Amino acid sequence: MKRKFLLVTAVIISSQLYAQDSTKQTLDEVVVTATKTPIKQSQTGKVITVIDQATLQRNADKTLTEILNYQAGVYVNGANNILGTNQEMYMRGAASGNTLILLDGIPVNDPSLINNSFDLNNINPAQIEKIEILKGAQSTLWGSDAVAGVINIITKKGGTKKLTPSANTAYGSYHTFKAGAGISGRIDKFTYNVNYNHTNSKGFSSAYDSTGGNSFDKDGFKQNNVQANLGYVFSPKLSVAGMTNYGKYNTDLDGGAFKDDKDYTGVNTSFINSLTLVYKLRNASFHFSNTLVNTHRTLSNDTSTDAANGDFYRADFKGTSYVSELFGNVSFSNKLSLVAGVQRNAQNTSQHNNGYSRNYDYSYSSALGKDSAKTNNYALYASLMLLNLNGFNVEGGVRYNHHNIYGSNATFSFNPSYNIDENTRAFINISSAYKVPSLYQLYSEYGNRDLQPEKSINYEAGVQFFGNDKKNSLRLVAFKRDIRQLIIFYSDPVTYASQYINRDKQNDYGFELESNMAVCKKGNWINNITYVDGKGNTGSEKVKNFYRRPNFTFNSTFSLQPVSQLTLSPSFRFVGSRLKGQYDAGPASMPQYYTLDFYAGYHITKQVNAFADIRNITNQHYQDIVGYNSRGFNWMAGVSISF
Repeated sequence: MKRKFLLVTAVIISSQLYAQDSTKQTLDEVVVTATKTPIKQSQTGKVITVIDQATLQRNADKTLTEILNYQAGVYVNGANNILGTNQEMYMRGAASGNTLILLDGIPVNDPSLINNSFDLNNINPAQIEKIEILKGAQSTLWGSDAVAGVINIITKKGGTKKLTPSANTAYGSYHTFKAGAGISGRIDKFTYNVNYNHTNSKGFSSAYDSTGGNSFDKDGFKQNNVQANLGYVFSPKLSVAGMTNYGKYNTDLDGGAFKDDKDYTGVNTSFINSLTLVYKLRNASFHFSNTLVNTHRTLSNDTSTDAANGDFYRADFKGTSYVSELFGNVSFSNKLSLVAGVQRNAQNTSQHNNGYSRNYDYSYSSALGKDSAKTNNYALYASLMLLNLNGFNVEGGVRYNHHNIYGSNATFSFNPSYNIDENTRAFINISSAYKVPSLYQLYSEYGNRDLQPEKSINYEAGVQFFGNDKKNSLRLVAFKRDIRQLIIFYSDPVTYASQYINRDKQNDYGFELESNMAVCKKGNWINNITYVDGKGNTGSEKVKNFYRRPNFTFNSTFSLQPVSQLTLSPSFRFVGSRLKGQYDAGPASMPQYYTLDFYAGYHITKQVNAFADIRNITNQHYQDIVGYNSRGFNWMAGVSISF
C-alpha cells in the first residue's frame, strides 16, 4: 500500500509540474457556499471544490452519487449498486448523516430517516447547474449535520433567450432507458426553467447469489423527476425566486445480503418547495427564504404464499421539514464584511409499520404520530470576514442554537489564511459543529428524550497553489476531527433492553491532495487522493470502526478535446480495502478494487451532441456492501439537443 501511495502522489505532483497555463476552464470560480455570499475561491481559506457544468454534461448519464464519488474526500457506499439503492455518504470518513445537503442553499433533510439525511436518488443531474462541496465543520453558517462538510446542489435557472428548449435520451446496460425535456428562458423581468426527466431500468439482482446459480430475479427501477425554477426582478433592488422539485421512484428490493426476494418493493417520494426574496442596497443585501420539504416512503413485502419464507411486512414513513431563514450581508469596506442571520427549522414525522413472521409465529407493529414526534430549532449566527490586509485574510463566526428538547448549544469558526504571493495561499481552519438527535432517535420505541447533540471540533491546515491565470491548481490539506457525545444504539447484554444513548467518542484524521492541470489548450487532467482513518473510544477502549469506508481512494480523470466537436474522457478510480459493516457476514476486511471508464462525446451540430459512456471496462467484480452486487461492465449511449 505504501508503494502505491507514493506512486500516486508522484503522479499528482508531476502533473502539476508539467502544467500548461492554457485552457478555457478557470479554477477561480465565484462560490457562495463558503460564506453565504459570492466570493472567489482564491479569496477564502475554506476547502471548497466546484463541479462545473462541463463536468456535469460529461457525466449526465450517471447518478448524482456516482459523480460525487470522484471527488476528494467523498465516498458514497452503494453508488455503483442497482439504481434506487439506499446509499451512505461518508465525507472524510464521517458517519452517514454528518454531511449536510443543500438545494440552492437550503438545507434538505428527511426527518423520517434514522440519521435525518436526504436521499440523493431524488435529484437528477440533468437539473443541476453546478455543485459546490465545502469540507470541514460548517455548522456556524449552516447549522446541524454540517460536521464533515456541506454539499450545495445549485439548480438550473432561466436563460438569456425568450425560449430555449432542450431534450435528451439514452439507452444502455440492464435495459436502462433515460429521457428528459425542458424549456428555459427570459421574458423581460421574468425568468423560468422547467425540466422533466424519466428513468426506467430492468436492473439486476440487488443481492449476490453466493451459490453461483444466478437464480435471483432482477430488481427494477422507475423514476420521474420534475424541477421548476421561476424568478422575477421587480427592480434593481428587489427580486423573488421560486423553486419546486418533485421526485418519485419505484424500486424492487431484496430480502437482505445474499437473500433474494421477489415480492419486496419500495416507493419513495420527495417534494421540495422554496421561495426566496432578495433585497439589495449599495453596500448590503438581505435574503429571506421559506422552504417546505415533504418526503414519503413506503415498503411492502408479502411472501405469505412461499412456504419457506412466509413473511408479511408493511411500512409507511412520512417526514416534513420547514426551514425559514433571514440573513444579511453588509460590506463596511472592500476589506471588511459581516454576514448575520436567524433560522428556524421545524420537523415532524409519522411512521407506521407492522409485520408477521410465519416461521416464528411472531407479529409486531409500531407507530409514531407527527403531533408528538416533532422538534423546533431556532438559531442566530454571525460571521465577520476580513480580506487582503497585507495578504492576510480571516473569517470568524459564532452560532447559538436552541432546540425545544435538549436546550441550547453553540459553535464557532476561525479561519485565517495568508496569501504568500498572488498564486500561493496557506490556511488554517479551527471550527466546531453539531448534529442534533433525529426524531427517530428521540421518539421511536428505542428513543431517548435525554439525548444531547453530537459535538465536534475540526482542525485543518493546508496550502494551495494556482497557476498564473488560475487555470491550474494544487491543494494539500491535512485534517483532524474529534466528536464527543456520539449517539449510539446500545443493547444491554443482560436484559437486551435497547436504546439510543450518548456515550462514545470518535477521533478521525487524514489528508487530501488534489491537482487540476490544463493540457496544451486541449483539455485538463484532474487527480485526487484521500487518506482517512479513525477510531472510536468507549471509555478507555479504542475500537477501529471505519466500517464500509476505505482508508485510501484515488481518482483520475483526463478530458481532451482534440477538435472542438469531440470530447474524450478516460477516468480511473481506485478504492482501498475497508472493514466490512459491523453486522455484515464474511471476512473482516473487504478487498481493494479499481474501475476504468471511458466517455466520448461528439457535437454533430452546435445544438446536437451524441455520446457513449463505457464503465468498468475491465469488468471488475467487487462489493461495496457484503452480499450485494455492484455493476460489472456496463455502457450507456445517447443524444442531447439544446437550441
